[in-house]
Amino acid sequence: MTKYSLGEIAGKVNGEVQGDPDVLITGVAGLEEAEDGDISFVANRRYHNRIASTKAAAVIVGEGNGAVPKDKNFLLVPNPYLTFLLTVELFHPQNNDFIPAVHPTAVVDPSARIGERVFIGPLAVVGAGAKIGDDVILQARSYVGERAEIGEKTRLMPGAIVLQEVKVGKRCLLQSGCVLGGDGFGFVCDNRGVQQKIPQVSGVVIGDDVEIGANTTIDRGTLSPTRIGNGVKCDNLVHIAHNVEIGDNSMVIAQVGISGSTKIGSSVIMAGQAGIGGHLTIGDRVKIGAQAGVTKSAPEASEISGYPARPHAESLRVQASLSRVPKLLKQFKELLERVKKLEDNR
Repeated sequence: MTKYSLGEIAGKVNGEVQGDPDVLITGVAGLEEAEDGDISFVANRRYHNRIASTKAAAVIVGEGNGAVPKDKNFLLVPNPYLTFLLTVELFHPQNNDFIPAVHPTAVVDPSARIGERVFIGPLAVVGAGAKIGDDVILQARSYVGERAEIGEKTRLMPGAIVLQEVKVGKRCLLQSGCVLGGDGFGFVCDNRGVQQKIPQVSGVVIGDDVEIGANTTIDRGTLSPTRIGNGVKCDNLVHIAHNVEIGDNSMVIAQVGISGSTKIGSSVIMAGQAGIGGHLTIGDRVKIGAQAGVTKSAPEASEISGYPARPHAESLRVQASLSRVPKLLKQFKELLERVKKLEDNR
């Protein structure tokens, strides 16, 4: 069992102990689920009233977040949520349980270049001319196509697919069922009214430290690649169309769809089920609300929501107005009836 004193944890996460630095911590848990020996956290002051009833041996709280009970042990830090994440890693380290090997059922083309300490699991496929970096893990049934590149310490979960000429950076995590490099959806109608497929001859370039969720699809570019910047996090069931560009450290949450050739800036947050039209420019640090329908470009640091998407404050006013429409219609109908009576009595 992993054990640390509260003082030892404080030293590892640069926190300040309020209470007993020698109290023994043996695990991590949520505030309500915690037992004696656990450390928990409170990231929002509105939940401070729950601290008194927790059984946790210590609680991580923000510096300057007001008074805390004197009979509890606390770890004071600038960012409780981030510190709790680091603390979880102390008790549950992300170990590599895979011994470097190539499973007998894996198919690796002789022309592929395989780095050091690589694991290639059952029924995995590595195509001709592919490059696999050091310390890469390709789990069962994962697929790396011809001339694709996988950067060092990247991990493909079971069934992840990287098609031909796709480049994936270092320390990436590709979850099961994701497909990188499928054809972009491009067609042109000929003079007979028949849709002709436009060849998609470029690839996808994924930066470093990117996570791609389960069953997410990122299409290859038509003539230039689709690009995903460093540190981007894509949730499950996301679709990113051909020639999209997403800047560093942006977040794409579940069921977002981004149409072709749209450029997304850095540190953008796209909430669940937002739909973003094609050939738009979304500036840095934009926040897009859940289920927003984005039909126009958005300037940097703006917050937009609703359908069609508009400034968030305006969208809230529109939603509030909609709730009053039935009453307004009733009043309007009554006014029409009164006007009709006045006209009839002339």
